[in-house]
Amino acid sequence: MDWNDAAEDLLNQILMSTPLPVRQQIEGQIRGVAEQLAESNGKSRINTNTVVEAWIESTPEALRSELPRQMERLGLDPYEYEHLLGEI
Repeated sequence: MDWNDAAEDLLNQILMSTPLPVRQQIEGQIRGVAEQLAESNGKSRINTNTVVEAWIESTPEALRSELPRQMERLGLDPYEYEHLLGEI
């Protein structure tokens, strides 16, 4: 599966805020979910929206309330992903 540069950059930014002991595990998890999402949508390339969707899906429900704040730190608008996050 092909990842565009912006998607790779975003994934790396997400991983930099992830504790080092679990960083590789989280990377594999987000990559796997992103590739499954792209494939199920008939896409052959991962973009930033797919990365964000995979990040949300990979985050345990109990920790998702922190995602809007983390998204803002990365320059993302959490309201664009409200349908995936639930109430913000």
